[in-house]
Amino acid sequence: MPRPLRCLTWNLHGFIGEGRRPDPERSLRVIREIDADVAALQEVDGRTRLGRLPKAFERLTAGLGGFVLEARLFGEGETAYGHMLWSRYPLSGEVVLLPGPGNEPRGVIRARVETPRGPLHVLATHFGLRPQARRRQAEAVAGLVGSGPTIALGDFNEWNPKGGVDRRLRAVLSARAALASWPAQRPLVPLDRAYAGGGARIVGARTAPATAPASDHLGLVVDLEF
Repeated sequence: MPRPLRCLTWNLHGFIGEGRRPDPERSLRVIREIDADVAALQEVDGRTRLGRLPKAFERLTAGLGGFVLEARLFGEGETAYGHMLWSRYPLSGEVVLLPGPGNEPRGVIRARVETPRGPLHVLATHFGLRPQARRRQAEAVAGLVGSGPTIALGDFNEWNPKGGVDRRLRAVLSARAALASWPAQRPLVPLDRAYAGGGARIVGARTAPATAPASDHLGLVVDLEF
């Protein structure tokens, strides 16, 4: 049997970590070191007016290779902001917009990854800051779960590991990895999580210390069997 599938979810914070200046090469180096098969990357941020570097999506795509689905949720061209799903295996899918309220649009990348173990359904997302919005977004993501091995990855922006988001998602994806991941230098709360089901089992989970200098979130690494 092939090794467990390695999945990463990481909020890149616009490539800003120690030094408070965007350093995409540092972020890319860390992602390569983790050697994930699938990676959900949040806060891909090219907004130059906020001190970010332009072409954030383009920098990641060029630096990682493989296969990519983008959720460019606002902004245009090289200054777009959103999140990305990367895979070393072919993938296909779509971006589904999520309900608010909130000042920023939110979405989920709904994808199918053709892995050596067979197809894996992936839901990659970044929830909003308002509790009401998160509850509605969790319900929407739960409604996208179909049959077959599935994993939901992302920054769910909820401090309570057993709160409303967790209850809604675990009703359809019972396995969970939720380790303290924020703030990166002294992690206290599990904002970054993975939920799995449909025959997919989480057989290992850990935060990645190498991500600490490169963002305000730690990356969460999950080993998956199905």
